[in-house]
Amino acid sequence: MKSKKILKEYYRTALQNELQEWKKTTKGKLALILIYDQVPRVIFKDNDPKTYATDELAQKITTEMFENSEYKKLSPLEIMFAFLPYHHSENLKHQKIANMIFKKLYENDPKTFKWIYQSSNYYNKIISKFGRFPHRNKALKRKSTKKEKAFLENSSTY
Repeated sequence: MKSKKILKEYYRTALQNELQEWKKTTKGKLALILIYDQVPRVIFKDNDPKTYATDELAQKITTEMFENSEYKKLSPLEIMFAFLPYHHSENLKHQKIANMIFKKLYENDPKTFKWIYQSSNYYNKIISKFGRFPHRNKALKRKSTKKEKAFLENSSTY
């Protein structure tokens, strides 16, 4: 598939720090967030640890944009994508911030953002309960607890 090949090339280029110039603009930062957060979820499989390898790089940019309110320069849909790294984070603080952002988006446009707000509520519950996403345990070679195993067996989402 040609699009995956292109995505892999951007991902490789970003990992080699050849796109750091993009950090000079808000849209460039958003593009890097997409490359670090979304691209691996497209080009790798869920059970591949590389799927999550650049999450922290994306989270770092999201943190910067959140702390200096730079994200407010983005459109609502772009804001959603800017906070997906927090949505994917196993850090409860990140989860709570993403949930707050997604709630605001939902309140302003329920039709468009209902799904992400509902998903965020669900992810918050998972991280609050387990401190991590149990479905990642296999890929990240973590041992699942009995509670996590039961959750995975009974969950239709993962």
